[in-house]
Amino acid sequence: MKSFAIVAAALTLPLVLLAADPAQPSALTAHPAQPSTSVLVVEVTPEHGPRLVIPVPYIVVRAGVALAPRHIRQIPVPGLAPHMDDLHRALATLQDTPDGVFVEIEGPDEHVVVEKRDGALRVVVLDGDHTRVQAVLPFSLLASARNAFDGETTSLHTGALVRALRDAPRGPLVHLLDGGTEVEIRAW
Repeated sequence: MKSFAIVAAALTLPLVLLAADPAQPSALTAHPAQPSTSVLVVEVTPEHGPRLVIPVPYIVVRAGVALAPRHIRQIPVPGLAPHMDDLHRALATLQDTPDGVFVEIEGPDEHVVVEKRDGALRVVVLDGDHTRVQAVLPFSLLASARNAFDGETTSLHTGALVRALRDAPRGPLVHLLDGGTEVEIRAW
């Protein structure tokens, strides 16, 4: 379970970085020539039982968020507002940094790597012999999600985050192997 917390923490920072002031010019730009995500594919292969492949059309995700209660559509993050300029600069710097490993932690039973590669922040966590988590957070997705933070209400708008998902490059976003169960989420 520690691995999930590490991945969540590693992915939370970049999500927070995307909320820069939309009025400011930015070095972050989405890749317009790339096809839009139209389906998220969730594939679950349990240790015992049938394999499930669940295509989730992007439009269903958007409708679900639009119909969700307000507390799900608007998440208060009051401590974020004073740091927005710094976070925006950090994300722009990360995007301009050459590919490579940013953090690598090795322990007796764990190995964590956070790296930039192929236009994305990648996190790999190995926890013991049976748990492996890989997550990919493309910079194009972060650039598209810049308007998710509302400085006036100091909250993240989940609808803006979901709209940004439309610009996720096609391919794997999350891959989890825990014991004999495997879960993969891909944008298509």
